[in-house]
Amino acid sequence: MNINIKPLADPLKELALPNFSRLGINHHSSTSLQYPEGIFAFRYIACTDADRRNFDGNANMAAGVAVGNALGYRFAKVIWKMNPITKKLTPQENKVFTDEEAIAKAMDKFRKYKPVNDLDQEKFDHYLSEVPETIQNGFKVFAELCGNHHVVCEEIVNHQDKRLFLPIVGRTDFSLFSSEHLRKEQSLPGAFHRHLSVLELKTSFGKPMRKRKDGSRSFSKAKLPSIPNANHLQQLGFYATAFAPTDAKLIYLTSEGSAIFHKGNCADLEPENLKNYYEQLIRIAIRRERLLKRYEHINDTDKMKLEIFRDVSPEFEHPFYWRIGNHYLNQAKELWKNL
Repeated sequence: MNINIKPLADPLKELALPNFSRLGINHHSSTSLQYPEGIFAFRYIACTDADRRNFDGNANMAAGVAVGNALGYRFAKVIWKMNPITKKLTPQENKVFTDEEAIAKAMDKFRKYKPVNDLDQEKFDHYLSEVPETIQNGFKVFAELCGNHHVVCEEIVNHQDKRLFLPIVGRTDFSLFSSEHLRKEQSLPGAFHRHLSVLELKTSFGKPMRKRKDGSRSFSKAKLPSIPNANHLQQLGFYATAFAPTDAKLIYLTSEGSAIFHKGNCADLEPENLKNYYEQLIRIAIRRERLLKRYEHINDTDKMKLEIFRDVSPEFEHPFYWRIGNHYLNQAKELWKNL
């Protein structure tokens, strides 16, 4: 029997790359991949970058940023920031501040946050005292972890997995390098050899309790986790895969103390298990690209977007992802109402 066997072609070479850019999408992120599909679609297909910048914030998020800022000011030799001329994120040398200077600078920035409602105002007022306490606990942890290493904050990660059309982009909280391995002619990222460690920072703050009869309100104490959060493990798994550091750690901070998870005390952070969490992200990204590509044949971009919205659930009952402000929430409800 004479069978003509045609060699199988590489499907990625045969298939034209999808034009996701007309949806306003040119990359994944470990954060956006954790959004349910309907919430992702509204945030990244219905809304623009300018819209997302106008979403309501919250005091918890602003407080967490303040803690990260203070630790960066205190320990980082380099912080990735927006270059005002090129409008691109670039590594910039950081003047290392004292503890007091770092707290003062971070709190000055935190005080500029504008609460979005009365409850958020109460949280903000409470966190004015809780944030410095949390920062102080962070100083104790990072003084030991950073040592004499070269510390970089907000390092850009642009990772291409061969199974995806789009890259996954992120920014590490803290990257540690050995000062001995820096090239003599440079002192910024890109000159570094292998990462010694990647540190992912998470903060928690007190939750508001019911108001007392006199109108005052107390706050519960933030609790440290006994095990890492799965979403946080996926994020760290992404950084660990992209950079292949010698070590990776998850650090949780509250005003009461800290918890540090690493491969020595938590099986989830062993390299093979972090790889498994990375694979979870990849499976989500593959499904999302299939969703985005499903209606690529529709030439009218607005009609293409509507078909995507019809295929996903908005999940308005989600406990926090829709806290983006009534203006945008009402837009979302109107969108799905009219499909």
